[in-house]
Amino acid sequence: GTAVTRTAAFLFLFVLLCCGVLSAGPIDTAFLEQSWPKETVRHFEVGRDEVTWRQRANRREGVFAGVRFLAPLDQQAVWDKTRDFSDIGRMTPGVTAVRFLEDTPTRQVIQLDVKVLWKTLQLTFEVEQEPPRAIRFRLVNELLGEYRGVCWLEDAPQGTIVELATWLKPSRPIPTSLLLFVERKTFLDGVRNFLEECERYPQSSQEVTPLGLRGVDNAGEVAILAASV
Repeated sequence: GTAVTRTAAFLFLFVLLCCGVLSAGPIDTAFLEQSWPKETVRHFEVGRDEVTWRQRANRREGVFAGVRFLAPLDQQAVWDKTRDFSDIGRMTPGVTAVRFLEDTPTRQVIQLDVKVLWKTLQLTFEVEQEPPRAIRFRLVNELLGEYRGVCWLEDAPQGTIVELATWLKPSRPIPTSLLLFVERKTFLDGVRNFLEECERYPQSSQEVTPLGLRGVDNAGEVAILAASV
């Protein structure tokens, strides 16, 4: 699982909406990929790692939320994990089916069946990929409003910086304090799960050393995957 897939899926479960409606055109997240005016920034310890959380919320502009952390893997490994949507059903409570309505190297349309009590809901969201740096996603729903997000990766001396930023513009009044509480908990739980899975990465010999990321390649040779400075 990944931080992106878990946060998106859990937030969709929280709002408990019926059918997602696709929106035409590319997913614009430029306004998310910068500092937000009057944002609040906090730092949290998640396990042994520091995570930066930022937020901004008001009824007129919606809810902005984001996290930033260091993953102890090289960028290609993080990209491979971040773009893997195959375990949404296994890792997300209530999801009974996952269907790819469209699946290309740079775009997916994913539909989830979610069982809530006696009712099955159907949620559909779009994903656009810019290998190996960014993933953008969007859900547009008449009851919810609009939910957009972007996850981008940046090389770092001892791994890869992962930043996830989202924007939710509800179509009906919802207390922003409640939305921020749910998003913060969901994001931080997602980061914790993501970092735990980094430690169990298939190339289990990969580790951070004073020289950078040290690992064993497929031929069994030791290599420095990302040099430190």
